[in-house]
Amino acid sequence: MTVDELDLLLSERFNLRRADLLAALKTLPAIKPDAAQLTEDEARLLDEAGFVEDPAAFVRAAADIIAHTAMLINTAYTGPEVAALLGINESRVRQRRLARKMWAIESDGNWVYPAIQFEINPKTGKPDKQIRGLEQVFEAMPAGLHPTAVAGLLRSPQSELQADGRPLSVLEWLRTGGVVEPILQLIEIADWAST
Repeated sequence: MTVDELDLLLSERFNLRRADLLAALKTLPAIKPDAAQLTEDEARLLDEAGFVEDPAAFVRAAADIIAHTAMLINTAYTGPEVAALLGINESRVRQRRLARKMWAIESDGNWVYPAIQFEINPKTGKPDKQIRGLEQVFEAMPAGLHPTAVAGLLRSPQSELQADGRPLSVLEWLRTGGVVEPILQLIEIADWAST
């Protein structure tokens, strides 16, 4: 496969650029095979319990994480774009990022702001504000979480956030007028070690 073929496939199949894919790959930790090796006794014990090794599992999980991260980057806004959309200056955008009130992902030395955190103005079809309550959510989250962990929390239905007996995601909850306190409690008790 040539570079041109890769660019074409990324564009046609995923609406991604090579730069998005590279930025997503850079978010993954380096593989250190010796760091996770089990002793023979540990491996035998796990095999006997039915937890057999699946070498392809890491590849599948990594590919999924890379694809999701690349999509977050591809659909994100630059700092100048966020400033223009929200009607604030770029230094204010930077201050909000540094204060962890606005979510940003580093991409090739620049910061991009995932689109999922913004409300879309129905008249213009463009974002004009951050979803109410997300500032507090981002501040409460542990620093340095992987972008897919943040997106997962925001998009996944939570049994603690119910409307008409149906679990809502954090984004749905906040968009429908839900208060932020139950989300902050979720963040406080979450097991972030698994993300």
